[in-house]
Amino acid sequence: NENLGKAGALIVAHDNVRVRMSSDQFIASMKRTVPAAPAVALPVVTFDSRTTFHINGDAIRGVHVPHAHTDGDSLVQFTTANVIHMGDTYFSAGYPYVDLSSGGSFDGLLAAHAKALELGNDATRYIPGHGPVTGKAELAAYRAMVAEIVDKVRAGIAAGQSVDQIVAAKPTAAHDAKWGAGFIKPDVLVRTIHTSLTARPAAAHKH
Repeated sequence: NENLGKAGALIVAHDNVRVRMSSDQFIASMKRTVPAAPAVALPVVTFDSRTTFHINGDAIRGVHVPHAHTDGDSLVQFTTANVIHMGDTYFSAGYPYVDLSSGGSFDGLLAAHAKALELGNDATRYIPGHGPVTGKAELAAYRAMVAEIVDKVRAGIAAGQSVDQIVAAKPTAAHDAKWGAGFIKPDVLVRTIHTSLTARPAAAHKH
């Protein structure tokens, strides 16, 4: 953002993004602190639930998806081009990363996937934050995979199993060959899902 801001770009984001970028943020899963961004990197236009730009004959819609990867995520839909940019709510080549310290949750992530599928059609191209561009069928399959693993972890919690017992049961086993070689490893995914399901997401900032 800083380089784009210095170049004169108009930076737009959800309200929570500006608030989080304005102060140091400790990311527990990475055990590191991200320092506050310089003023030139901050969004100068922010929105609550949705916004629309009319540029080059296209209506470009920003749609906030709460408590997904973080509490500041938005889907960006290019309606004429029929493209939806999903940012880090979608890792098309590996297991998802949910930043619980920044207000993310797996229930919110699945809701974001559902919203993206609702907004698109069979010809829509979905741009992930990481991985190759995909179509609707691939996103639907990805969401089903994540939902299956979340449901297995949820069932383990309901049965009174500890997080170590749930990890040992390997609820990701059927998917590890395809999805487990990425940034998020299977055991890390399961532990993060467990924490997400047993704790409230970090509070969204007031704005």
